[in-house]
Amino acid sequence: MKFFKSPVNLTFIAVILLLVAGLIFSVAVITEKNSDIKELQTEVTSNNSEIQSANERITEIEAQLGSITEENNKVKSELEKAQQEKDKLTQENSTLKKSIEQMSAAKQQKAQTAVAQSAAKGERICYLTFDDGPSENTLKILEILKKYNAKATFFVIDTNKIDYVKQIYSEGHTVGLHSASHRYDEIYTSFDAYFADLAAISDKVKNLIGVKSKIIRFPGGSSNSKCNFMPELVKQVAEKGYFYFDWNVDSCDASGNNVSYTKIKNSVLSSAVTKNSICVLMHDTDAKSTTVTALPEIIEGLQAQGYVFKALTADSYGYHHNID
Repeated sequence: MKFFKSPVNLTFIAVILLLVAGLIFSVAVITEKNSDIKELQTEVTSNNSEIQSANERITEIEAQLGSITEENNKVKSELEKAQQEKDKLTQENSTLKKSIEQMSAAKQQKAQTAVAQSAAKGERICYLTFDDGPSENTLKILEILKKYNAKATFFVIDTNKIDYVKQIYSEGHTVGLHSASHRYDEIYTSFDAYFADLAAISDKVKNLIGVKSKIIRFPGGSSNSKCNFMPELVKQVAEKGYFYFDWNVDSCDASGNNVSYTKIKNSVLSSAVTKNSICVLMHDTDAKSTTVTALPEIIEGLQAQGYVFKALTADSYGYHHNID
């Protein structure tokens, strides 16, 4: 055991032990570092995979962006073409509106000239008009008109006697359009509501008589207070090719219930005295039996005043409340 008693040997042994301990420590550290390196390498590999996926997604998005850009350019091009077409149509509409206004003015002048010529010849023109039918009284009215060889105009609505328009038309009278429902609170809510209602009665009449009527009368006339867009509506009906008619003689048969036939007759005949051309407002409903009773005396009284009876056409004088 002398070996361990020597200071030199002990020192040597201590150094050896220290070196071994250091080696062991280094090995442990290296092992730990290798483990960390492997973890980092695994994470790097995972990140590389995600980077690859991200690159693929970027490539896909770039392709989509390219497609979207191309589509946007296409849409912009189509939008520009549509705008150009709109501008062209707007210009054409403006030109057409001016033409319509000029034609309407010419038609009005022509009609007024015809009235003046008739007056110069001593001929007075009467347009008898009947609103709100057909009704149970329609056939009675037609019989009276036939008796006096008088033509008239019926501004019809969609009643349960609508089939009578076939007889009205076949006997040479004008079938005009009044409305389908005659409900002011519906048809005068908007332009679309009005024209939808007008189209409904127009289609019904066309299916019955085979021709499309362009003669109309606004429910309540063009001066009614129920429609707050009437000035523009008047223009739009003209642009759509319709001709509207009001009246300048009111029979007053709608002024109340059971209006006497004497009042109806006198209202027409007294108003007609000072005119050379009249458009008479009457009504063709089940409740207007006194109108039927008064009609023969109205016709005879107007004949005595020199009036002849015609049905309204597109060339007739307009009898517009906003003009007369």
